[in-house]
Amino acid sequence: MTRLTLGIAYYQNPGMLAQQFRVWAAYPVALKAQIEAIVVDDSSPEPAAHVPRPAGLPKLTIGRLADVADPRTPPWRQDAARNRAAHEAAGEWLFLTDMDHVLPSESLEYIFDHCLDGPDVVYTFQRLDAPNLTPKLDTHGLPHPHPNTYLLTKRRYWAIGGYDESCGGVYGTDGPFRAALLQQSTIVHLDRVPIVRYARDVIADASTRTDRQAFKRPVRVRVPPAVLSVPYRQQVSA
Repeated sequence: MTRLTLGIAYYQNPGMLAQQFRVWAAYPVALKAQIEAIVVDDSSPEPAAHVPRPAGLPKLTIGRLADVADPRTPPWRQDAARNRAAHEAAGEWLFLTDMDHVLPSESLEYIFDHCLDGPDVVYTFQRLDAPNLTPKLDTHGLPHPHPNTYLLTKRRYWAIGGYDESCGGVYGTDGPFRAALLQQSTIVHLDRVPIVRYARDVIADASTRTDRQAFKRPVRVRVPPAVLSVPYRQQVSA
């Protein structure tokens, strides 16, 4: 039975996705039997489905958002990708993060031991920077959790409304979802349960912010009910 779904958006990150695959393949067998991974490709020129997959992965689905008709428009539709992953998820719980953040085996074991049978709260995580696993700190020297990595139930995700897909083409549109999450949920920060962040000087395609030439614009503070507006097709399921 799938209890937890890992959801992640992909855009031109073959090296980083290969690292995700290596980590997922090394998870304990008993945990792999209870999870699935959903990778949603945002019409990348180098499709996620072409990245070699090692043996021993948990259940994996790779889907793809429809190609962008106007090549002058930067897609940057990770909001739609996250909504699609949550929509397709078989698990009651969702772990949603960006491509450059990895969930280590020890942290996954902690989640299964302490979180999935607990109250319906939203969990955030400490961040460590690869390769030396140094804590990610803010300008005041305090722990700086990733503002777009969450463990939460699928029910809570959709009660909030999911991400606003009308903000496609813009970097940094997770703010409205985060604001709604803080207003409507109990947040529990797991300061001793890390995720690992890979910078581009460690894995060159770990993140794609500059490659996408995305820009910021004002966005609404309140998230409307999600509309799955971007066509999607499943490419690979294994």
